[in-house]
Amino acid sequence: MANVEGGGYIVQRDKSKPKSKCRKWELRVPVGLDPRTGKYKTKSRRFNGTYTEAKKALREFVDEIEHDRVQGKTSYTFEEYCERFLERRALGKEVAETTQKRQRWQFKAASRHIGKANLASITPAMLDDMYIAMLKGDTLSGKPSSGSYVNQIHDNITLVFEQAIKEGILVKNPCDGANPPKMDTKEKRALNPDRAHVFIAMLDEKNDRECAYLLAITMGLRRGEICGLSWGDIDFERGIVGTSATPTTPWATSRRPRPRRACAFCPCPKTWRRRSRSTRRRRRRATPRPTRTASRTRATSSRPTSRPSCPTSTGRACCPARSAAAKYGLEGWCLHELRHTYLTMLALSGVHPKVMQELAGHYSSQITMDIYTHVNMDAKRDAVAAVSKAFA
Repeated sequence: MANVEGGGYIVQRDKSKPKSKCRKWELRVPVGLDPRTGKYKTKSRRFNGTYTEAKKALREFVDEIEHDRVQGKTSYTFEEYCERFLERRALGKEVAETTQKRQRWQFKAASRHIGKANLASITPAMLDDMYIAMLKGDTLSGKPSSGSYVNQIHDNITLVFEQAIKEGILVKNPCDGANPPKMDTKEKRALNPDRAHVFIAMLDEKNDRECAYLLAITMGLRRGEICGLSWGDIDFERGIVGTSATPTTPWATSRRPRPRRACAFCPCPKTWRRRSRSTRRRRRRATPRPTRTASRTRATSSRPTSRPSCPTSTGRACCPARSAAAKYGLEGWCLHELRHTYLTMLALSGVHPKVMQELAGHYSSQITMDIYTHVNMDAKRDAVAAVSKAFA
């Protein structure tokens, strides 16, 4: 609550008229000494009406200030305060570096619409107009944004305004009155344990591309982590895989035990080079030499390499829905859903959420439990049976 010095006073703006005829006033309320400048601060508001009405408005103005209901004035624009927000979080190491990068990009997208506006002048209507414009295609890329992406932007700028309120710059959050679009991203699924075991057993160790499937479902690696995996990331003596931050995998580093099933797909470099040489020789003998006009294509390898590959191309090549839907019966499934399967199986096995968080490489265990674990119908039946047994 603000500390009001006295009851305030009224200043006549129209000096050419007597007090009884004047209808233009300025309400001024002293709010104490500024500890930085040593000067007294005053909040003011203009008012049109009679002097009696001005006195009543002054009392209401004082009450608003005492109960912190007046939106303060600030010199920060939206984009300036977003930069301050990111800098403060980076210095305090409050979030992971990847979260900071994502927030910076989303703040840049929002600043395209409201970046030059004063932070205190932003209204819910301005935010609603921005959301509608993004959905229609007024974005940095020129393409319409999804409702889920705009909803994420709304959540992050909500944090910005909440921080401004904590610092005393604002007294209310315009995001509270805004209407962001609903999440429209297709919900990810997870294979049940039996189907997952069958899928893993069907994987061919001689197929380079199927290595991506195994790394995703047995280690929970992301698409970019699979692409950026190098020989230096694997400790063959201790059986540990450490995914490093690279241009294609800008996530925080994480270390995971290497499952036995993955050992056949990712042997030591010497064994892999020997297998690669024999595979290339078989391919040269089986494939006729291409002519000059024929295009030469190279299969995308998901094995560890010395150079990261492109996540987008690997995701397309390794998508079960496109490359092996008929073989594995995964029509409509994507590579990332195998990571969801991995974390769901950990949850069903009773693994502690903190351990799951470390294996997944998440910043918070809440993300792991809320987004990446799925309850299947068998688990629901077991829960109902347990309750029925207790009541019986």
